[in-house]
Amino acid sequence: MPITTTIRFHAVKTARRLLCALAPIALILCASPAIDAGAATLSVPGTYKTIHEAVEAAAPSDTIAVGPGAYKENIVIKKSLALIATAGPASTTVMAATPSEPVIKAVDASGVTITGFTVTGSGVSGISIINVKDSAVTLNTAVKNSSGIVVVRSSNSVISDNAANNNENYGISIDASSNNKVERNAANSNDDKGFFINASNNNVIAGNSANMNTWNGMTIYSSNNNVIKDNMTLRNTFGLVISDSKDNEESDNTTVPNIFIIFPILLIYIGIISYLVQKNILKHVYK
Repeated sequence: MPITTTIRFHAVKTARRLLCALAPIALILCASPAIDAGAATLSVPGTYKTIHEAVEAAAPSDTIAVGPGAYKENIVIKKSLALIATAGPASTTVMAATPSEPVIKAVDASGVTITGFTVTGSGVSGISIINVKDSAVTLNTAVKNSSGIVVVRSSNSVISDNAANNNENYGISIDASSNNKVERNAANSNDDKGFFINASNNNVIAGNSANMNTWNGMTIYSSNNNVIKDNMTLRNTFGLVISDSKDNEESDNTTVPNIFIIFPILLIYIGIISYLVQKNILKHVYK
């Protein structure tokens, strides 16, 4: 093989390997709002011992890459930045140091990304975003909080692929928020409702699951012009409940409340009791 051809072959091979190595990083960045070319990446642990320290030190549009581990703190974000757990929620847990505050809270900001954490131990919420726009909360697990994920007065944001299970009140609560995408989330086995959408308009609520919650799987209250489709609500007291709302587009939602699971069992018991009653009556008639 000529020398020139050999050099070109190895250059192409090296470029392909480099692209493959960068692919996982590209996936994380594509899931985030646009990142400034001059932004920095701050690492925890490493450069900073705590997530809070890194958030305080970060400039707008920076990325904070959090390594695997257990962290006990409350995090408040008030600027555009990406907070990403590099190993995902199975390996990165943040527990509330102060239970009267959310574990992670973004407030009065835009361009915030919160991705890949398990958040627990808050008497308020695992993750709260308040008066936030153009942001993303994705791939998080919120368990054993008062509520899992809470969105208030926020718009043009994505809440997707999260698991909000085993919380004391709601799995996911959306209040006074518009033009958001709430997609492919799971809100199961919460002590009240799986999803509570209140006074929120023009959202897309699609492909979510809400199963085995104590009360409703999904409640849409005083909320208009939403797209509600492809959601599954199984074995809740009630499945999908829409009240005081108008002009919502509903399609392909699957609802099976607990009553449909209990009803066949109830029929069996009625049948057994009826058989025993008839047997006793016939015994007395033909004795």
